[in-house]
Amino acid sequence: MKANKQYVVLSLATVLAVLGMSLGAPSFAQTVTPVSCTNGSGTVSVNQAAILTASGGNGVYSWSGTNLNITNSAGTQFAVSYPTAGTYTVIVTSAGQSATCSVNVTAAVPSGTLMCSPAVQNVTLGQTASVSATGGTGAYVWSSPELTISNPNGSGFSASYASTGLKTLTVTSGGAAASCAINVLASTGTPAPVPPPVTPGLPDTGGGYGK
Repeated sequence: MKANKQYVVLSLATVLAVLGMSLGAPSFAQTVTPVSCTNGSGTVSVNQAAILTASGGNGVYSWSGTNLNITNSAGTQFAVSYPTAGTYTVIVTSAGQSATCSVNVTAAVPSGTLMCSPAVQNVTLGQTASVSATGGTGAYVWSSPELTISNPNGSGFSASYASTGLKTLTVTSGGAAASCAINVLASTGTPAPVPPPVTPGLPDTGGGYGK
C-alpha cells in the first residue's frame, strides 16, 4: 500500500511538471494599438491651418516633418500651415510606431477673403500669441472656446494660455469666418521671445486691439 501511495504522488508531480513545460511562463505583454494620423481639414489654401489628429500608440505623441521647424512638439492634435502650394508629409510617432498625414495645399485664396494670420504659430506656456485679421468688411469679432475675452473687437488679437495643446481663435466679419491655430508647447527652459505690446494679464485670457 505504501508503494502505491508513493506512485500516486510521483505521478501527480510528473503531470504538473509536464503541464508547466507545455504552458510556459505566464505572459504579461501588453498590446499597443497601431498609431494613426488623420487630417481633418482636407485640402487647405496656402497659409491656412490644417488640423492633424493622432490616435493609438500609448497616448503620448511627437510630431515632425521635413518642411517644419518644430521643437518640443506633443499632444493629440497639431496644426501646420505652408506658404507654397504642394503636398506635404507630417509624421507622428508613439510607442516606437509612426504614421503619416498628407497635407494638400492649393494656391492662395482670392483677394479680399477674410483671413486670420499667422494661420499657425507655436508658443510656450506663458508666452503671448498674437494674430491679425485682413479682408472681410474691416470690422472684426474674435471668439475662442478656451478663452475669457475682455474685448472681442479689433483687427488684432492677443491671447495667453495656462495649458498646453492645440488652441483655436476664430474671427468673423460680414458673415464670414476664419481661424488661426496655436500650438501651446511646454517650456523648454530657453528664454521666450519678447511678446507683442498687448499682453493679457491672466491665464486663458484674450483681447482685441486695433481698428
